[in-house]
Amino acid sequence: MNKKICRFLSATTALVLPSYLACKILNLLGHKLASDCRLGFSLVLTDRLLMQSGARIGHLNLININRLVMRKDAYIGRTNIINGPIDIVLDEKGAIGNRNKIIRAPLGVTSGKATLRLGKLAKITADHLIDCTQSIHIGHYSTIAGMGTQIWSHGYIHETSGSDRYRIDGKVRIGDNVYIGASCIISMGVNIVDGVIVGAGATVARNLDEAGLYVSSALRKLPRPLAPEARSDLMKSTDEQLCERVYLKKKC
Repeated sequence: MNKKICRFLSATTALVLPSYLACKILNLLGHKLASDCRLGFSLVLTDRLLMQSGARIGHLNLININRLVMRKDAYIGRTNIINGPIDIVLDEKGAIGNRNKIIRAPLGVTSGKATLRLGKLAKITADHLIDCTQSIHIGHYSTIAGMGTQIWSHGYIHETSGSDRYRIDGKVRIGDNVYIGASCIISMGVNIVDGVIVGAGATVARNLDEAGLYVSSALRKLPRPLAPEARSDLMKSTDEQLCERVYLKKKC
């Protein structure tokens, strides 16, 4: 069956039919859903949908992604916007709450594959913004708490004059048993180790390499970043389809 037609039929089935009937039809269309999973009245456009026992999607979500995998008892709440060429993987009891925005720009602006993965009992609560230009991993038992946190996997450096700029993309990894308070900003390429607590309103622009409590500090002046060619932590993207100059953060 044509891929676009299959996506349309799958989305229509999930949107208008009750769960018990939608699950049966979606399985016939090549997806894999347990008989006791639950689908609310949401628009779900995916190439591959896998929902294990007890997994559920609430009402009024817009989900338009490549692949959605929900392990046992994972759930997506209400009125989320999840859009772009992304894979979403929720491990057992992993959860995306309500009114979150999880986005990725089209290929050409972005490059390659990106995955948002939540570990066992990990949760993104409500009203958060997650940018999946690159992959983001949130470990077991970790929580993006409160409201208003932003996680960015790309950023820009503007030249001191003229219109030139370049972009830096970097995967974000948040370890196990991490708590991120409300209204935090996490920058591209950041790695947060297990057992970290980040206080509300903090900006995390560097790796947090030791467990502990981190809170925001006073605003201070720092030197401008070096030219990307002079930085050992960056490498230039070789994807010729990208529409702008992009550098990738190297793994630490």
